[in-house]
Amino acid sequence: MHHKEIDMKLTVLEYELSETVAIITMNHPPVNALGVEFLEDFNSVLNHLQYKPARAMLIRSACPGFFSAGDDIVSLQEIDDELINTLPRAHALLNALEELPLPTVAALNGHALGGGLELALTCDFRFMGDAAGRIGLPEVRLGMIPSLGGTQRLPLIVGRARAIEMMYKGLQLTPAAAKEAGLITDIFPQDQLDERSLDYAKRLARQATAALGRIKTCINTGIREGFSAGLAMEYDMFKDNIRSRDAKEGIAAFLNNRKPEFRG
Repeated sequence: MHHKEIDMKLTVLEYELSETVAIITMNHPPVNALGVEFLEDFNSVLNHLQYKPARAMLIRSACPGFFSAGDDIVSLQEIDDELINTLPRAHALLNALEELPLPTVAALNGHALGGGLELALTCDFRFMGDAAGRIGLPEVRLGMIPSLGGTQRLPLIVGRARAIEMMYKGLQLTPAAAKEAGLITDIFPQDQLDERSLDYAKRLARQATAALGRIKTCINTGIREGFSAGLAMEYDMFKDNIRSRDAKEGIAAFLNNRKPEFRG
């Protein structure tokens, strides 16, 4: 199915729908350095998704060789209160991306460093091209620390010991090393990355996406608020979900030995 452009005033992002998958393309040459424009554009996209929900999301890059290199290093020479004051807004944005009640996929076509990796860490799945370059949180090499949630999200994905090694040493992993660490889900041939990542997102979108969103909410609650809060959320989400159209469809399809047609 052809992609459908969405009329939205965006500066550094492009947004379109392919079937029921929202495709967000970062296009801020040369390296997709994250800044205030990204914050504004992503907020616009999130607002749109609230009113016109998709069933899965793909984040990709239009910049050859770079998913995102994170901070604009030149701008860091002039640290001011305005830059520091944007961080809580950036944290809120990344939290919102992580909490989206639908499956999310990041296609890493090039280097994913610093804030670029921190953005990808909010997604459920990360795929990397086999010639994509390096992935890591190398801030310490500049005497800095990660500032977009990397100290919290990376250990949850690769474990405390591996995360400490990566951040203390500022390691920049190859795709193979990143897959071995569990940091990325899979490696695709470079020229097939976008197509296969979109296909993966489309297959997720055909599942019972409301159930997937509720599973994500339960997981995030448990991680952030502890086991008891996560279990209480699971109970609430189960009560909501069991009455859903998709749950009825899934049970009926199973009992009638047919393939379910979920509608989200």
